[in-house]
Amino acid sequence: MSTTSSAPSPSTSVRGKIVEAEIKISVSPAFPLPLACAMYAVESADGVWLCAYYGANRSVFDYLPQRGAEMDEAQAGISFHAKQFIPKDQYQPAQWEEFKKSRLMTFKAE
Repeated sequence: MSTTSSAPSPSTSVRGKIVEAEIKISVSPAFPLPLACAMYAVESADGVWLCAYYGANRSVFDYLPQRGAEMDEAQAGISFHAKQFIPKDQYQPAQWEEFKKSRLMTFKAE
């Protein structure tokens, strides 16, 4: 009998060490609350999760996980709005750059 490895489902909770993080908080006079966009690359035993969090809850801003921290999405107090799993043998730093570029959300300057 052969076994095959499958990628985790999108509903899988992200766990691992944050190896890349970019957090941007933007404000706009058109909106009453600032917008936080937190992008993470989280290394797990099987691969790397590319994740994006978006929120306007100021009480969360000071507690967003930073690079080097251990991440357990189920315990972090935030949930990711977008996540993409890449197996370790297929991960390239350019994928992180592309993920950030395509998922970064900020208010546009008027």
